[in-house]
Amino acid sequence: MAIRKFRKNMKPVIWVITILFLISLVAGYSMSFRAGSGQPQVAFKINDKKVPYLETQRTIGLVSENYNRYLGTALPEELVGVLGFNEVINKELTLEMAKDLKIKIPSSEVKAEIEKIEANFPSKDAFKQAIFAQGYTTSTFEKEIEESLMLQKVMVVLNDNAIATEDEILVQYEQYKYSAFEGKELDEVKDQIIKNIKTEKSTIAYGENLEKAKKTMKLENILEVFVPYQEKKEFDIDGVDVTNVEFAKKVLGVVMYTNGDIEKAKELAKDSLEKDIKLINLAKNQGIVVNENLPLEMMIMDSTMNLYEKLQSEVQYTDEQLKSYFEDNRVYYDIQKTAAADVAMIKIEPSEEDKIAAKNEAEKLLKEATKENFADLAKKYSDCPSANVGGSLGTFERGAMVKPFEDAAFSGEVGKIYPSVVETQFGYHIIYVENKEDDKKVTASHILITPKASEKTLNTEKERVQEMVDSLAKETITFDDLKNEQGVVFAERLTDINANGYIPGLGYNEELTKNIFANEVGKVLLMTTDENYVIYKKVSQVDDRKVDFSEVKDRVIRDYKNMKAQEEFRKLQESVETKEDIKVEIQEKK
Repeated sequence: MAIRKFRKNMKPVIWVITILFLISLVAGYSMSFRAGSGQPQVAFKINDKKVPYLETQRTIGLVSENYNRYLGTALPEELVGVLGFNEVINKELTLEMAKDLKIKIPSSEVKAEIEKIEANFPSKDAFKQAIFAQGYTTSTFEKEIEESLMLQKVMVVLNDNAIATEDEILVQYEQYKYSAFEGKELDEVKDQIIKNIKTEKSTIAYGENLEKAKKTMKLENILEVFVPYQEKKEFDIDGVDVTNVEFAKKVLGVVMYTNGDIEKAKELAKDSLEKDIKLINLAKNQGIVVNENLPLEMMIMDSTMNLYEKLQSEVQYTDEQLKSYFEDNRVYYDIQKTAAADVAMIKIEPSEEDKIAAKNEAEKLLKEATKENFADLAKKYSDCPSANVGGSLGTFERGAMVKPFEDAAFSGEVGKIYPSVVETQFGYHIIYVENKEDDKKVTASHILITPKASEKTLNTEKERVQEMVDSLAKETITFDDLKNEQGVVFAERLTDINANGYIPGLGYNEELTKNIFANEVGKVLLMTTDENYVIYKKVSQVDDRKVDFSEVKDRVIRDYKNMKAQEEFRKLQESVETKEDIKVEIQEKK
């Protein structure tokens, strides 16, 4: 199960084009696929099923549009056409898989999915016009949604059918015991491990099923326009066939590194495939059974990771070597000073009286402001970062600012200050309209007065917060209970707080960290900042300590084997790159 390290990259993508279509539909996809009177109805037949011409063109168009948008350059039709046509084939074969798995989608699910999509449109008519522009009728769109749901359900069923054995669970736990699962017992992460293993197995099962289906499928009556896009052998590398589909994927995967130079991308792609396939053959020479029933990309990844794991398993060591490695890397093993604490943050909100005071201040400034002194007033009084540049916001379009501000800026007279203070969620604005461009763009500056909590408000809030502190100290409430209190923006138990000031979940806060370490375990304390009250209670502390080798021997063994395996793996990679035949020695010479 070496493929697990690549599972994020290897999730089946057969239904991705359908999903991209739905996203594009909602976003207002620019291409139109309305059927014309002289347009063919069928693109080809696969296993006696007719595949519509519009569906095939639509998929190829989506592949092209999304690649072009992502890479920012127009790509050769030969590449995107091959990938788009392949996606249509994959979709049809996956639908056949769905039938074999007896997957059915209730009409209620189809209806609910369509309603979710339709909700993104201003009206039902707008929704119908959008699907019509893509060449659908209401019934054919329903069919598209049903098939999309079936495609997604295939992986769900394959996942449900996969089984994670106790041995597999233990192996994965041991592998990540000191990394992803560090500090956690097997029972704490068992469900996640089972999920990982089932995902790995279902991904492999899908890949095998798809490859098997491709080898036995019957393609007929392919329209001439699509014939060049059929999957076929592109070239051979050391006895391994590389198809035009696999080559196209690789080319488009590296073209971003060539600034759109397709010929250079093809060279890089072929070179990369040569190295990958040589690694497959090296894996075979090392006695690894390569799963040749997988797509080439998955085969490369699976065999490469199996090779790495074999190298790792064959590393030998002595206690002297382990102790030497431990001493050289002691900084990673010695225990660093850390603490765990319950922390709650209460934001100090200005009162209504404070808001009135801020508005009054803004109105006073409005009376003083002129276009000549506006920049100086902004630098002196504005609470916006733009104060540094005299309140200038530059030129902006409609939709760039919150609505009350936008309405005022676009309706104000050019060369004048808007006649009243404008209130938004940020505070109170004085707006100077400098220029306009056809009611589409406006250039403006502003002075922002933000309501601030007064001393009276701070004292009132402090009394309420102190009551929280007292209740926590008496244990009549918990930090979890604070989550429902007014103004509490954060209340969590935080672990691995280090003495350098870093608090996982909060970031760097040297003052809070210093206070946590300075006070005793179990004591509830209050800290005040400019905008918040912070209630904290240290629940545990681990002090700096140098560990003995015996305490971390298992972890050192794992790290040492990884280090040696990486060295040997790099030698294999170098042998491939330099085309040298290097015999790999795993056992270290003594």
